[in-house]
Amino acid sequence: MLAGASALLNLPPDGPVARGPVPGADATLSSTAHAYMEAAKDNDCGMTRALTTSNTTAWCDGPRLLSYTLLGRTGDDGDCMSYSITTDTGLDGTDQGGTEGWSFCYRQTKAGWRLWDQGQG
Repeated sequence: MLAGASALLNLPPDGPVARGPVPGADATLSSTAHAYMEAAKDNDCGMTRALTTSNTTAWCDGPRLLSYTLLGRTGDDGDCMSYSITTDTGLDGTDQGGTEGWSFCYRQTKAGWRLWDQGQG
């Protein structure tokens, strides 16, 4: 019985695992947002999924984030980060990639800051 339990403990987790430490409850919004953007650029699906709430979609697979520049904090409460992002394909599903404005909005959860919403602007 213990051998079976041991084997169960060694099963791989569902989905990709973050390549580095996931920012915790004590991490700042800025450091969490930076970790998210670096993970999206590096195609670290485990990290982007760990930092995304069920309210929106994690950046994983396509489109691929090639580069980004922080433009500043936005939103009524300052919980959004505005970027100029460059992707390999269009954000609307077209084949045309390019550079455009995109905002990532975060919410404080028990686990720390997590991506809540995103979109143009």
